[in-house]
Amino acid sequence: MKFLLNLLNKIPKKFLIIGFINTIFGYVIGIFNYYVFYNILGIIGVGILNNIISISFSFFMFKKFVFKTINTNWFYEYLRSYIVYAVKGIIGIFTLWLCVSVLNINIYFSQGISMLVTIFLSYTGHKKFTFRV
Repeated sequence: MKFLLNLLNKIPKKFLIIGFINTIFGYVIGIFNYYVFYNILGIIGVGILNNIISISFSFFMFKKFVFKTINTNWFYEYLRSYIVYAVKGIIGIFTLWLCVSVLNINIYFSQGISMLVTIFLSYTGHKKFTFRV
């Protein structure tokens, strides 16, 4: 618990607030996509779709409200955000698959677990790579 509190203290509050908004958005879109696309795409396809939508939303939110980069090539930042989220996405999709398909945990908890596993991976990547601030 102390480790998590120390980690949280090193991350700016506005990143955590926007990250919370991004997390709620990602969770809701994940549940929505599960019910709409699971029979068509399967759980891996739903996970990939969730990541594309959530990464785009998160990129905009972090760029606009947290890192506030200006006079930069937003397209390259956007592409770099995909690299940062690739690791997060792979870990998240694997966790989602493991929870739903192997452990038979319902989608509500599985999506939440998947997001919690990856919540701290994005700050350093965005700060040092995506937005380079």
